Amino acid sequence: MLNTALQVLSKDGSVADNTYQVIGEDGALPQGDVVLTVAQLDQLQNITGKKGLFITVDASPEVNTFPLDQLDTIFIDFAGFNDGRGYSFAALLRRQGYQGELRATGDVFKDVLNYMKRSGFDSFVVKEGKDIQEAAAGLGDFTNPYQASTAVPQAHYQTGA
Repeated sequence: MLNTALQVLSKDGSVADNTYQVIGEDGALPQGDVVLTVAQLDQLQNITGKKGLFITVDASPEVNTFPLDQLDTIFIDFAGFNDGRGYSFAALLRRQGYQGELRATGDVFKDVLNYMKRSGFDSFVVKEGKDIQEAAAGLGDFTNPYQASTAVPQAHYQTGA
């Protein structure tokens, strides 16, 4: 499940505390910013702060309809390094018109951040045990991508830059 105690790295390299909370085991809805699972979406209208949705690999936006216009943040879980569905989910949500924050969680570390950013992610919860400052430094490793992407509509060679 989602670890809300970890800090959040933004695609601009800044680090901030997470403000989202999860519904407790007792089912009580916390005040403030709340992240729901797909099964808890019926609680969306009861949230007083920012509204988040936690998507696992079992909840593809290709076959599920989410209330994108009501969500501030969508958390996409990367269960493992070798599972690329999270990249596809991010790109698909952007093509579906989602304008809010996409946050990568799970198996997130420095070497994959550039790919995540190019897929449309805005922020990252770096895997526990990995250095968030080192990961932040790696966000600028690639500045002139050759291919177009969700984050870069025109590739470097197309802009003449």
